[in-house]
Amino acid sequence: MAKKQFKAESKRLLDLMIHSIYTHKEIFLRELISNASDAMDKLYYKSLSDGATGLSREDFEIRLEADKDARVLRIRDNGIGMTQEELDQNLGVIAKSGSLKFKSENEAAEDIDIIGQFGVGFYSAFMVADHVRVETKAFGAEQGYVWESDGADGYTIRECMKTTHGTEITLHIKEDTEDEKYGEFLDTYRLRSLVKKYSDYIRYPIRMEIEKTRAKEGAENEYEHYFEVETLNSMVPLWKKNKSELDDDAYNNFYKEKFFDWQDPLKVIHTAAEGTATYNALLFIPEKPAMDYYSRDFEKGLQLYASGVLIMEKCGDLLPDYFGFVKGLVD
Repeated sequence: MAKKQFKAESKRLLDLMIHSIYTHKEIFLRELISNASDAMDKLYYKSLSDGATGLSREDFEIRLEADKDARVLRIRDNGIGMTQEELDQNLGVIAKSGSLKFKSENEAAEDIDIIGQFGVGFYSAFMVADHVRVETKAFGAEQGYVWESDGADGYTIRECMKTTHGTEITLHIKEDTEDEKYGEFLDTYRLRSLVKKYSDYIRYPIRMEIEKTRAKEGAENEYEHYFEVETLNSMVPLWKKNKSELDDDAYNNFYKEKFFDWQDPLKVIHTAAEGTATYNALLFIPEKPAMDYYSRDFEKGLQLYASGVLIMEKCGDLLPDYFGFVKGLVD
């Protein structure tokens, strides 16, 4: 099978992105989950526009599966999938966004909150994986396809047997080095924490089979292992709910859990704007400033989200210095 080559500018961009654009390797999971969410948004939009799918929003899900022994991480969705041509266009040309193309071709889709519109997030997978396999089948198509690549040296596309629509991405995680412990991205606790940190408000359930223990029935002081599928994300951002749905306890509990304070905030500001700048903001004035507030190490800033996905933990440009004590977020 002939290997296709990335264009020269794509090779340079891939190298730049892996080593420079993303400073934290952990965000690869955020990017791949966001892509999966977009794929389901597209199929949901299709069901609304032509009624062809017979699917409801409750039918969609994202699945994570980690195999420590094989050093493999899988991210699976049952979204719209891709044809062979779309695979070649979307994954063969870096910075070509299928989501942006989808929005430009469907005017009504402006109301669908597509996340990935720049076409580079997928390639963050190569920060943690030395081989990436994408198995996909477009909705309504009879044939599935596999895209595989080891990185900048190129990629292959071939037919495969896939019975359901959607996409499954398989990452072969790099071996650990003295400086980097890539194996952490196969740890259940680590994956759960990353979903909670970056993708907690993805609108579709992100599910994973979790190993648990329980007391063995009829046996004293004996325990057994079992597996249970858990939904890792909460899906609905508090700040996008109507104020009439929320009470003081809801705001206070969110604040204490999100910003690690044991006291209720003095004041909550929940606001939204639509127009040239459209955003939701949830701000908290704490009972007391942070312990390091008066030190040189203190870093002001609000959490910055885009479409419910965490982009920056502390965005200092959202606050003037004299409001540096304020905690909160802007979406």
